[in-house]
Amino acid sequence: MKRRLRCQQLVFIAMLLACLLFSGYQIKTAVAAVNNPQQTLMVAPVIPDDNQVKKAAGYYELQLPQTEDRTITVQAYNASAKALTVGVSILDAQTGTNGVVQYVKPKQVNRQYLTIAGSDLVKTPAQITLAPGETKDVPVVLKASKARPKGTYLSAIHLIALTPTDTANVRQRIAYTIGLVLHQGRNFQSLEALRLKQTSLVKRSSGFQLRYRFLNPERHFLKDATASVQLTNASSRFFSLKMQQPLSRIAPQTQFVMTHDIQGQKPVSGQYRLLAEIKQGRHLKTITQYVRITGDGKLIASSHTAFRLAQQKWNLLKVAISIVVLGIIGFVLFRWRQHRKAKKSAEI
Repeated sequence: MKRRLRCQQLVFIAMLLACLLFSGYQIKTAVAAVNNPQQTLMVAPVIPDDNQVKKAAGYYELQLPQTEDRTITVQAYNASAKALTVGVSILDAQTGTNGVVQYVKPKQVNRQYLTIAGSDLVKTPAQITLAPGETKDVPVVLKASKARPKGTYLSAIHLIALTPTDTANVRQRIAYTIGLVLHQGRNFQSLEALRLKQTSLVKRSSGFQLRYRFLNPERHFLKDATASVQLTNASSRFFSLKMQQPLSRIAPQTQFVMTHDIQGQKPVSGQYRLLAEIKQGRHLKTITQYVRITGDGKLIASSHTAFRLAQQKWNLLKVAISIVVLGIIGFVLFRWRQHRKAKKSAEI
């Protein structure tokens, strides 16, 4: 009987974990695992019927209210024998290196691009108190507005508690992050506005790194894209570089860096054409830029004209080399034929 009860407890914990995890939107910040015997705080989203993804996904995706505020709830449970104080806050989404969403405090977001953040549209209590064994619904209020700019607002609900352990003066930090995807109007994705802002080169001890800084200026949440970048040398394809990088999630109105490490090589100076292609399903965005790598390994902006001139110089050099080589071959053949004729005349 005890064994069966233990199995049921494990099944419940596994279901709770599945509910908390969601594909790409939630960050696993819990320091203690849910199956830890010292686990004290458990959290689960109460998913409404009009959620735009399945309940099993474990996060909220909803239309923002237009006329009246709307309240959704997150359920928090204190499994310990002591009272718990749980901090509640809203985090905003930024895009990390190579297209991974990160949730940060509102003061950490770049307001130059993210003019209206998800945290501006949501209100929660700063903290709640849970008695031992108590379950409580944490209210999350979505503010109503018709004048809000259309698009997607990406944020997350963050709950955190410091709980006592068996060790004196030591407390464990337990945190949960639940995704909150809010739409104002029709939800759609577009690569059109995506821009390549800057390309830079960083020297390493055993090679170098190319860094491409992209900007998603619109309120579009881009998912499951792939970026490929090719640097073509004006003089020789032998010095060209190509990379491909999956971009799983690009948050609205954020910039991010895509990196490409080149091991065991030195950057070759010259003019380059940079061709970036971002593909998402059947949609394709192509960006072309021209850069120059200097003799001391710096990467600076260039132009199509400079690239074409470098190509023409290289082509002229190849023609000149070909003429010289053909001339040498012709001269050698001429001398060989002359020598052969002279040899035949001597034999006669």
